[in-house]
Amino acid sequence: MKKRTYYLILAVLFFAMGILNAPITQAETIKLKAVCFLPKMHPMAAMSVEWVKRVNDTLKGEIEVDYIGGPEITASNEQLQALKNGVFDINFNVTSYYAPHAPEVNAFQLSKLMPWEERKSGGFYDYMLARHERIGVFYAGRWLYGSFYVWTKEPVAKPADLAGRKLRVGPMYVYFMKKLGVSTVSIKPTDVYTALERGTVDGFAWPLLGARDLGWTDSTKYLIDEPFYGMDGAILFNMDVWKKLPKSLQEKLMGLTIAYERDMVQYFQQKGIKEREMLTGAGVKFVKFSKADSQEYIKKADEAFWEFLQQKVPDLIPDLKKVTGN
Repeated sequence: MKKRTYYLILAVLFFAMGILNAPITQAETIKLKAVCFLPKMHPMAAMSVEWVKRVNDTLKGEIEVDYIGGPEITASNEQLQALKNGVFDINFNVTSYYAPHAPEVNAFQLSKLMPWEERKSGGFYDYMLARHERIGVFYAGRWLYGSFYVWTKEPVAKPADLAGRKLRVGPMYVYFMKKLGVSTVSIKPTDVYTALERGTVDGFAWPLLGARDLGWTDSTKYLIDEPFYGMDGAILFNMDVWKKLPKSLQEKLMGLTIAYERDMVQYFQQKGIKEREMLTGAGVKFVKFSKADSQEYIKKADEAFWEFLQQKVPDLIPDLKKVTGN
């Protein structure tokens, strides 16, 4: 009996030693699904595709991101909740679509800083990281860069000329447009072309890129070259998914995203230069206001946004102005 016990113990020891000395196998690739608030092939979504490519190329064998689509998967304004529910793991969204969950994230559009400046310790990124955690998602970085413009069918010489015009607007510049006396119309981007053709709207507010590709400039030939607000694109992770990632992978993803943000800005800057040339070739005229009108125009834009935030999150205004560089 004692011999049997002795040999059994030896067998267990040899087995354990074999396991300890066995080569460590590569962990299974972590597979994640990504969705964008825009269609995947939309011109404005190009750098979301690039982020996914960089992750897949750089972290091959560790993480694989499957970019499954855009609003055809989940409606744009419902994507944050779907992200939290685990329908997908990564979301290329804009804060204006999920601001009802946290109105302070609207301040993305008011930041006067570059993404790398926002990452200064204790600054914009850290502040917004904490605010996103409160609504149950992880904020990794920015994926859009640029400003918004007003485009019109008929000539506009000064801000007052916009009064009474019917313009298609997005959720967060509606307050500015109303300050200008504009009659605001809410239409999905997919319906704008038809609305312009039928005269339902006299123009729209939109970034520099995308309008020509979508055919909107077929009938809209005037671009007011007075940029307002900044793009508010945010790369978001499902919080549980992010927390379960090994710390080494979290660090790699953040390092990759920080480097990517500089290239993302450069991409949109270069695309903007080329797009202006393309728009001019398509017969679009760039309208500049007088210096005084321009200053008043931008002043109204900023006032409208801060007034909105004052109604929603009055206690946060001092912090928001500080971290956005206002």
